[in-house]
Amino acid sequence: MKHPLRLGNSVAAGLLCLSLTGCLGGGDNALLANTPGGSGTPTTPTENPNPTPVPVVLTANSANPDFAGATREFEAPACSKNADSPRAGGGTYSVNLQSASGYNIAFTVFEPASFNCKQGNPLVLHGHGYGGSRETTATGLLKRLVDAGAGVISIDQRGFGESGGTVRVMDPDFEGQDLLQILDWAETHLDWLRYANDKPVGNKKLNMVLGSTGGSYGGGYQLLINNIDPKQRLDAMTPDITWNDLRYSLNPGGAYGIKDFKPAEGEIAPLGTVKSGWALLLVAGGESGSLQPKLQAGQVQALQTSGQDMLIRETLLRGSLANRFPDGAKEFFRYHSPSYWCDAEVPGAQTFLQQTVTPGLAPKTPPAVDVLFTQGFRDTLFNFNDAWHNVQCYRKLKDSKGKAADVRLLTHQSGHILPLSPSMVPGLADLAAQGAQNGLNEIEFQRPAGPFACGALSIQDAQFAFLVEKLFTASEAQAIAKAANNKGFTELAANKGKICVSLTDDVGATEASPNAAVWVDENAFFAANGPAVKGGNTQSAIPPVNIDFTPGADPASVLLSSVGGLLRYPVAPAVFPIELPAGVNTLAGITTGSLEIAPPAAPLMNPACPQFNTAITTSPVGLLGLDPGCDPMLFIGLGVNRNGAWRLIDDQVTAIRGFGKRHVELNGVAERLADGEKLGLLVYGYHPQYLATGSRDLVSPVVALKGTLNLPILK
Repeated sequence: MKHPLRLGNSVAAGLLCLSLTGCLGGGDNALLANTPGGSGTPTTPTENPNPTPVPVVLTANSANPDFAGATREFEAPACSKNADSPRAGGGTYSVNLQSASGYNIAFTVFEPASFNCKQGNPLVLHGHGYGGSRETTATGLLKRLVDAGAGVISIDQRGFGESGGTVRVMDPDFEGQDLLQILDWAETHLDWLRYANDKPVGNKKLNMVLGSTGGSYGGGYQLLINNIDPKQRLDAMTPDITWNDLRYSLNPGGAYGIKDFKPAEGEIAPLGTVKSGWALLLVAGGESGSLQPKLQAGQVQALQTSGQDMLIRETLLRGSLANRFPDGAKEFFRYHSPSYWCDAEVPGAQTFLQQTVTPGLAPKTPPAVDVLFTQGFRDTLFNFNDAWHNVQCYRKLKDSKGKAADVRLLTHQSGHILPLSPSMVPGLADLAAQGAQNGLNEIEFQRPAGPFACGALSIQDAQFAFLVEKLFTASEAQAIAKAANNKGFTELAANKGKICVSLTDDVGATEASPNAAVWVDENAFFAANGPAVKGGNTQSAIPPVNIDFTPGADPASVLLSSVGGLLRYPVAPAVFPIELPAGVNTLAGITTGSLEIAPPAAPLMNPACPQFNTAITTSPVGLLGLDPGCDPMLFIGLGVNRNGAWRLIDDQVTAIRGFGKRHVELNGVAERLADGEKLGLLVYGYHPQYLATGSRDLVSPVVALKGTLNLPILK
């Protein structure tokens, strides 16, 4: 699993090269990291309103004055011995370090195709997906970067590939310290690194010019470095399909990221639901990806020293028994998420049966950094909401001069995709077809991926162009863009200040259809197409939609929880049709609202539910998830009636559980409805994405659902 459990398309991206001001040593122009116009806005009326731009000085590491007198052991020196005529570039070699926690850290260095010993070469980090390992041959985006003149370090994250230790899922105190140790190694062993004077930190005059790339787990490490590195070395990041809050990703539905959360009057504190389909797959992939390479190498001790950490295994066991995540585990995963640094929520105790984990770092505001976030609307593990909240955090950050960083968002139709269905299994295709003829839905995890592109814009082209723009001088970038001949540079030059919203799958198409994507003003989009803050409502362009599923005479509209939901799933979901105003046909963003699950008759709800919930929360192993009369579950999503059949939009389904009214944030979607197509709310009592999760409350097989939804209308 090299790239983030994406079983569809591979990575791709492209962004713009702007004309940038700022003098370089040889009269060249370059981007001032966070200050495109020069030294910043005047702070008093008496200052010169048009100050002279501060010259940007670039230098190779071999001539870095910050290291004067320091002992450095350059690995494969290129510039320190003969800067005027450096040796040939393009070399590849692997390195093994001992981490601070006593285990091996393995990574591969890809040298730039040619060395620039006067101004140095930028460095780009690369990280793999969960269960994967580092690249040892430069291909795809990595080769394009190397050929353009950047060096690349591809990393085996802790526990994976040849790196030792247990996998702790981007723990700032373990994986985080390993990553900083790799950066420290690079600064003392690579004499060709590029340094610039545009954002010195501490007593340093220069700072390394550094970018990063990767998807999923390979996106999480980038945000982690930026959040914890005291030297603030990252200049540009390109995280794809990564998370904002692992609690939301693995146990969605809780009130996450909100300081001193209290339910609104008449509402309940929403309960999370274990996303067991993905959780089980990640556990299997993580164990295999960590242990298999080491056992094949004869390292039998890896059974004790590698694999997923015992705290993660405990979480899985207790979550399975109690049908919900332990509170201590939720705090553990939050500490490993951007939300720990972005949100005002007060951290809680990371308490496990084995130990109580004490975090080594207190939350603080992340430093501003240029970021190209990319996210798949079809991704059912880290969905669009993760990207929305990450962008909302990073676009508000300012540097020391009060300037906001360049934070962009592109969407696509790929991501964490598992197109598992009976028709994919030899011998079952005909059976699935017969079932469809008899009115049965095909039982599927999700459909195949669409293009790894936003309309005609390849995501890899965008990533390449973004990194080139941010890490190279303007003249270098112009030359690279001319040679590359990709749409990323020109597309994003024409769409600065906009986000790209992918609207159609275009599965199997050789090129994007005319309406496959739309560029939208980012300020307008973030103001109206999702919550401005976690727990907030979408400011919809149309009135709230009233939802009312009350058990009645029509069996198809009865909402079945528990075993009934599982048995009913192959037949059809219950559907509540939604009438859109005339002229409105496009949704893009996050639906929010307030929904209430109620028993069909008041006496059917157990009056002891609060005591049951308290007992489960405080018990070490829960109460086996048996919550009689207290724990109904429903799985809801927006759907479209296309060609006479209802299908979930972008395969996105949101879990809600427990009696009472609560605020809901549905998984984000984007879809343009054609003439004659209808919108509806689809409600299931079971869904394969929550493979081993369902209501164990046999006392509440039938429920009602009422409330309102605010739809993200795209004008």
